[in-house]
Amino acid sequence: MMTQSEQSSFVRDGMEDLYRALEQMDPIFLKMCGVPEEMQAGPVDEDGWCKWKLVPSTVTAADLDRLEQERGCRFPSLLRVFLSTCCHYFEDAGLGRQTLEEPFSCFENAWNPTLVRGNYLPFLWDTEGYFIRCIDLTNMPDEDRCPVVQIDHERLFDLDEDAGREELAPLMEPVAASLQAFLSEIFNGWTETQKRRAASRYLQGLREAYEDAGGEQVWADFMEVKTGVSEQYLADLKALYPELPAGLEALLQFADGTYWREYRPGEKTCLLFLGSDLEEFPYYLLSAKQMMETKDRFADWGKYLILREYDDIPVDEGITHDLAGLRWLHFADCFNNGGCSQLFIDFTPSEKGKAGQIVRYIHDPDELTVIAESFDAYLEMLIENEYDFINEETIEE
Repeated sequence: MMTQSEQSSFVRDGMEDLYRALEQMDPIFLKMCGVPEEMQAGPVDEDGWCKWKLVPSTVTAADLDRLEQERGCRFPSLLRVFLSTCCHYFEDAGLGRQTLEEPFSCFENAWNPTLVRGNYLPFLWDTEGYFIRCIDLTNMPDEDRCPVVQIDHERLFDLDEDAGREELAPLMEPVAASLQAFLSEIFNGWTETQKRRAASRYLQGLREAYEDAGGEQVWADFMEVKTGVSEQYLADLKALYPELPAGLEALLQFADGTYWREYRPGEKTCLLFLGSDLEEFPYYLLSAKQMMETKDRFADWGKYLILREYDDIPVDEGITHDLAGLRWLHFADCFNNGGCSQLFIDFTPSEKGKAGQIVRYIHDPDELTVIAESFDAYLEMLIENEYDFINEETIEE
């Protein structure tokens, strides 16, 4: 078990790392309404929202002793440290909120005396507000053997007021082996999980879109033959593009391309997998190998667009003029072998663009347009458009 000093460093460093990761991923996670002045890290907008910052907690050991006495149980030492290290608004990451005015709000909101009688200490809600997260205190004081579990709060409505551990235990679901393991997963992996969440939602919706359009067998046949990208090809692709979005990586790990892909010797597989802002216009996902093979091709044939050689061809102002510095990842071709349209991730935008934006090329008439500011935003667009590129006609293509 960690010493108290090690626990303090673990919680403080973990929260600071999580804060930086959220700041890099999307600053929206660091904005809250009604942030107290001491926690404000920027101006308050007209709607009352403001970027917040971590500040040291003012909770004392005496405060924690009183809370333990009120709850009638001894807390794991790591929980005491968690409740007294920093004030924060890590609600989206599943750590609740702790402010200078309400330092125990996340803990108190989860309070349930029935759970405590069963030797389960409730300390948080999950991000969706369905599950109460608890520490199983059975093995105290060996807190490394006190797992974090959760229970659907609605299941508590069916229990008698005097229900005990025998009734509660079958309703509990495992979350982590210990509080330390639970916090480590959030501190070190929550942002990566978030980055992949859009891809997971996208894949689930894509399967349903095929089923709704009568393409159950098409999807089933693809699922039978497809494999994810190999570790070597993925490593090679990331060596060329260190900024590879986690969402695209997740798609490749699901299926390493759907564009004339030979998953079985002598057998070509094609599956319409992506769309764009063009209504009912489908695309194939390129394999990691194809993405690497086409790395510099656009710079060769599309330089007239980057250099704006023709005034009558629209090119988005978020796209650079610097042909020599162009770094695009070609990840999708439209259903006619890419002749009409291709999709790219742009890692070298102009000052008016955003690194990682999605660029759509279309031919006849030629055009380069930024259609999303990130790969996840691109997937969200396709979800919102209800996978309009999958229908009876496109399935028959």
